[in-house]
Amino acid sequence: MILGSSLLPTQIEPQVNVPIPTAAAQSSESSPAPPPALSLANYATMAERYDECRLPDGPLRPCWKSIADEVSALGASGLNDRESQIEQLIRENGSTFQIDTGEGTQTRPWQLATVPMAIADDDWNRLATGLAQRTRVLEAILADLLGPQRLIRERVLPPELLWDNPRFLRVYHNLSVSAGHRLHLVGFDVARASDGAWWVTGDRTRAPSGLGYLLENRIVHGRVFPHLSRAANVRRLASFFGTMRRHFRSLAPRQNENPRVALLTPGHGSYRDFEDAYLARYLGYTLVQGRDLAVRGERLHLKTLGGLLPIEVLWRHVSDRKCDPLELDGHSTEGVTGLLRCKRGGQLAVVNSIGTAIAEMPALIPFLPAAAKLLLGETLQLPSVATYWCGAEKERRYVLEHLDELVLRDAFAVNDTRPVMPVRCTAEEKEALVRRIKAQPNRFVGQHRLAHSVTPVWHGERFEPWHVSLRTFVLQTKTSIEVLPGALARVSPKEDLLSNSPTQGQLTQDCWIVSDKPVDHDTTLLSNDESTIVLRRSGAELPSRVAEHLFWLGRYVERCESIARLLRTTLARLVGEDDLTDPPEMSRLIAALAAVGQLEPDYAIEGLDGAMPQVDSMLPASVFDTSNPRALQISVASALHNATAVRDRISLDAYRIFQSVHADISGSRRPSTINVSRAMERLNRLITHLMAFSGLTAESLTRTHGWRFVLLGRRLERADQTAELLLATMVRPIADEVGLCESILDATDSLMTYRSRYLSLVRPAPTIDLMVTDETNPRSLRFQLNDIQQLLNDLPTEPGRVALGADERLARELQHPLLIADVATLTEVSESGNRAELQRLLELVQARIPQLANAIAGRYLIHTAPEQTLTGDREQTLDESLMPPEATQG
Repeated sequence: MILGSSLLPTQIEPQVNVPIPTAAAQSSESSPAPPPALSLANYATMAERYDECRLPDGPLRPCWKSIADEVSALGASGLNDRESQIEQLIRENGSTFQIDTGEGTQTRPWQLATVPMAIADDDWNRLATGLAQRTRVLEAILADLLGPQRLIRERVLPPELLWDNPRFLRVYHNLSVSAGHRLHLVGFDVARASDGAWWVTGDRTRAPSGLGYLLENRIVHGRVFPHLSRAANVRRLASFFGTMRRHFRSLAPRQNENPRVALLTPGHGSYRDFEDAYLARYLGYTLVQGRDLAVRGERLHLKTLGGLLPIEVLWRHVSDRKCDPLELDGHSTEGVTGLLRCKRGGQLAVVNSIGTAIAEMPALIPFLPAAAKLLLGETLQLPSVATYWCGAEKERRYVLEHLDELVLRDAFAVNDTRPVMPVRCTAEEKEALVRRIKAQPNRFVGQHRLAHSVTPVWHGERFEPWHVSLRTFVLQTKTSIEVLPGALARVSPKEDLLSNSPTQGQLTQDCWIVSDKPVDHDTTLLSNDESTIVLRRSGAELPSRVAEHLFWLGRYVERCESIARLLRTTLARLVGEDDLTDPPEMSRLIAALAAVGQLEPDYAIEGLDGAMPQVDSMLPASVFDTSNPRALQISVASALHNATAVRDRISLDAYRIFQSVHADISGSRRPSTINVSRAMERLNRLITHLMAFSGLTAESLTRTHGWRFVLLGRRLERADQTAELLLATMVRPIADEVGLCESILDATDSLMTYRSRYLSLVRPAPTIDLMVTDETNPRSLRFQLNDIQQLLNDLPTEPGRVALGADERLARELQHPLLIADVATLTEVSESGNRAELQRLLELVQARIPQLANAIAGRYLIHTAPEQTLTGDREQTLDESLMPPEATQG
């Protein structure tokens, strides 16, 4: 007898039934016949497939009535408009996912279908009952495999499923559990066969992904169709998330009223990047990475600027083996050393427990019915897709004889390798696959390809029947099991693509569970309870990693603004009334652009000689340049990178600003023709967006350490950029400096301030005063150092420390020459033809700003003493202050 679920009927190639028109076309010489009304009742369905929308004899299923009425009312133009709204909302929210192209991963915007799919409540309840039982079965299997191992001793499971499984380690054995369970949140992939029966195609017991995307789908559809879900009696998701929050809180070993729950994410670049930040923000959890954590004794702590804060519950989205580099994978940087010690000591609750990944191995599927019977005395209610483990002789022979009917998978892992469809392989590839199966049969399973049901998808100005698969979620609490009333629906015109993971480039649908009775629309996620919250205003709980990204966010934002303003000022003079070579300030502006890396130095050298070839074409192109590592577009991308890394810490409005900026400069909105006018248009919008972010920073961020690090980054970068600009323009006088001074004031957003004081009389001395020594001008060097000094004073210091830190000492040493600087001396031209004192002061600022940035990073961000000397030439030190965070983590 072959182990596995019953074979499905032979798969039939999909056939499309063309709907018969309800009325004959009417011809008229005077006017064409009106197009037929858009209706879900006559969309083209697919033969031999269960249709989620229509009954076998053609009428709509009752749960689709409200959706069908909305479709008819909107028509094609209305649906296209809703499709555009959905795309815009997803783009503004920064909803992205990663796909595996076979040659690497690519980040793409999340893809949501315009029209949701509906499932009747009674139909869903039958599925939910089976999912709840399957959760209990998997919990019992884990308790046995990581405990007495009765399943192996009584030969229900082959011992190879455990001993040959690279995901099983002996340290998982007998680890303590929280609330009596190892599984708290479980995911199941389900689909319907041709007869409408539900089948499970995969179990996800480690850390099921997709919950955040499901929530995003519901929120987006709620905004696009604000009244439809209420009219359709759609069951809400809020109660599930509320129960999940209460359950996670109840897992805290010390039973605090408001324990700290942290979500452990693999970090930037992971396929879970967006989803983890989204869930952390929605649920109010602290988003952490491995380097944010430390173990002291048997307790897990969050490393913050204010010290160590205990974590009671860890919702981990890191794989089992990477959780603890001490006892598991020594090369892992995603976990924290000593995590298993905390778990054994009972001082930490981990969701899901470490080691639960073994329950999701595909090789376990054919043995689930027997395991359920032995451990629970129950018959498994939900069948699994027919699966054959090649480690058994009969099953291996069956797989080799029916290769073209099956999908081949890794027996022990669900995400490590892509599934193989032999029917699509060449003869050579198929022979190589057979050799691998025979050489290592225990490592392979074969699965039948399920005939998925279909659902209508609005695509190409019409509804098409696409195949659908669901990712469902189940929460197991101390006393009950709750199935989320909805699912992440994946749809595809190609059925075979549904065998991949939920983030393989497929369109998704919001899955509605429709009740025949009114549902509660007043329940919110933030339900009232009896917990007491202690009021606080510290902000010291900021992790150093987050502070680092906020610091760099401030620096890159300021760098973008400084470069954009200088480019705009220069371009404005290119299109002025004078000839290109006439304005005397042009050569200095070109030199300034070369100094900040926007032009090759040769242009500045040639510009000083009066010849500036192709500058009118080079400057507009530099706005969109991606080859130059110091280009404006690279700074924009770096700002977005750091904003993405702290997405859970900044407002959604602030993140949308960076999304819009990036799309405007380097994304889909890039113009086909690049000229001065186009470049200035983009620069104007960029500066407006950046000023909006400055306003949000000033008015919306609380004055805690996060705000201070954003502002520190901005002040340091502005001081550096201003000194660079003045060095390139004002140190060496020219005959007529009126235009040059006006250009400098314009590029630093100080022109109106100057005119309000001195009217139209433009001179070097007041310009230098305004930009260097004026403590009231937010653009001056002195203002930057004064503000830096105050910000450093407000940051936490080590207990008992009385001396100044290296950062504070550097800031004061740099602040002093600006305090005593004399404008007349700075303006005075020496015998060499330069403003020597101004040059000396500006070079001092340029030399010390990187050292100051390094000292701040060493003290608060990477917690190492700066290794460069505090004096000496700028080129003699490693300028880590100009590197992205990844370059300073080592």
